[in-house]
Amino acid sequence: MYFCVKISQMNTFKLNTLPQELVNQIAAGEVIERPSSVVKELIDNSIDAKATKIQIRVVNGGIDLIEVSDNGVGIPQENLPEIFNAHTTSKISSLEDLNTLLTMGFRGEALSTIVSVAEVSLVSKYIDSDTGAEIEFKSFNESSVRKAARESGTVVTVKNLFENIPARRKFLKTAQTEYKKILDVLYPYFLIYPNIHFTVQKDSKIVLDLKPVPNSKENSVEKERIEEILKQDFVKRMIKVFFDGGGIKISGLIGHPSDHQKRGINQYIFVNRRPIWDNGIARAVLQGYERYIPFGERVPFILLININPELIDINVHPRKEEIRFLNPFRVYTAVEEAVKKSVTGVTSYHRESDFNTTVQKPTSFVNRDMDKKIYSSKDINFKSNQSSSVQDSLLFSKEALSESSYIPKQKEKYIEEIKSVGNIKNVFQIFNKYIVVEFENENLWIVDQHAAAERITFEKLKNQESKNERQNLLVPTSLKFSKKEIEVLEGLKDFFTDLGFKYAVKNDGIDITVVPVEFVESNFEKLFDEIFALSEDASDILKELNRLRENILATMACHGSVRSGQYLHREEMLDLLKKLIACENPYSCPHGRPAVWKLKLSEIDSNFERTY
Repeated sequence: MYFCVKISQMNTFKLNTLPQELVNQIAAGEVIERPSSVVKELIDNSIDAKATKIQIRVVNGGIDLIEVSDNGVGIPQENLPEIFNAHTTSKISSLEDLNTLLTMGFRGEALSTIVSVAEVSLVSKYIDSDTGAEIEFKSFNESSVRKAARESGTVVTVKNLFENIPARRKFLKTAQTEYKKILDVLYPYFLIYPNIHFTVQKDSKIVLDLKPVPNSKENSVEKERIEEILKQDFVKRMIKVFFDGGGIKISGLIGHPSDHQKRGINQYIFVNRRPIWDNGIARAVLQGYERYIPFGERVPFILLININPELIDINVHPRKEEIRFLNPFRVYTAVEEAVKKSVTGVTSYHRESDFNTTVQKPTSFVNRDMDKKIYSSKDINFKSNQSSSVQDSLLFSKEALSESSYIPKQKEKYIEEIKSVGNIKNVFQIFNKYIVVEFENENLWIVDQHAAAERITFEKLKNQESKNERQNLLVPTSLKFSKKEIEVLEGLKDFFTDLGFKYAVKNDGIDITVVPVEFVESNFEKLFDEIFALSEDASDILKELNRLRENILATMACHGSVRSGQYLHREEMLDLLKKLIACENPYSCPHGRPAVWKLKLSEIDSNFERTY
């Protein structure tokens, strides 16, 4: 029973028993957060009803209408009113039942809370009945049951979510954002139930029709279904993972080490078929990849963990999105061991020469310890006619660079110093990475060529100068994206057009047809991957475009610029310096890293304790 204590100015109080409708509306705040919460609860019920076909229909992002229809076992007519009572469930009858529970839904909260915040009707035909029945709620306490035509299973219709609670409704996002949230909820079910035929209808248009994968079973993942949903090339390269021991079984697919990325997307965890998220499991996966992918990178994975239900607590989250393990260390260790064994097995046959330390091939593996090149004197190839003394100076500069000794205290003053340079006496490139410039006024610059080029490209994009220098691609560059990402790219078309990009949006991705000339050789797949990585939820990029604009431009500038490891001719170096000096801020790259290290001859003399 819920009570409310009301304290008056007379220091007296009165206990109020809250009406059941208000109790359910309060509970709805935990269970039903938005349209996607309704979809999740109804899908759980359909799966528990042994459905092999589930249809989802949404209008206006689910705010106006959500309808979930299935061909499951149905509900007897006499039970229809009861299933909408609070905490009415066929899944459990005692606390002990929670210890062995394997169904998706179990609390009996979903339908009662949905009725308290929306208009609800349900039509169902029980498997042993000759006819179907319908229950419709005109208000929370007023419903009617009548016979209805239905071949099999159940259809639940939810209209006008939170219309009776304006304070809750105003916190809902745009229809587009709410629809993406629904897809976020649905994707795990699509993956873990390849034996179920799912269809999704958005605003009267069928956007997904996922036929059952032949010979598939529930609680399995099939590449055919994964490719159909995620539409990414990495799926073909995914590696099977397996573990069985200590009461824990692990199966599923993990990304090939060559498919690492900055974003933690396309990562799914299932425990006893229940889609959940657990940071410890995600960390264990990355630990299994240790020494096979660069530090800080992520990999896609779909992990299925089967464990004795008595060893987990599924009742720790109102929306059943998290669970608690009795012995988490054992689970995390098993995950790490399973991943490490699979990754080691697929990489063990590669020759040492396959590990390209300059990371020029997108499919090569990168080892954190191996991603460093040890330079000897024979590796340093000077491109101009330098004297022996200059070579010695540059060797010193290589060592001095590692000290990062220059930290500017007055950024504005430093910018002015850069812009007021004298005549260039000599210019060299070292390690195909840094430009060393000797000025007649006894100043020495060491310029990070990539940081400098990033700054130049960034300011060009920011000022939209690239519109006048576009390149039509003879063959469009095709990229595949998920439905959620395609929605974002559709909304970003005008933004990219202003920057000099043109692309056509398709059902499974985009075709890039026009780009600024600086981006002709860019890796567009990685470019968009890093743009999406700017926000945990890709849809937030559209919502916060003004705030993220400069971050997007900085990310793009990195992909359209002169790279580290790229040999430059003298003319190219001089052109880069000229454009850098003309920048509004030649001090740093758009990510904040210094672009120029400025030294005076007197400082170099001092390092050598030279006084003459």
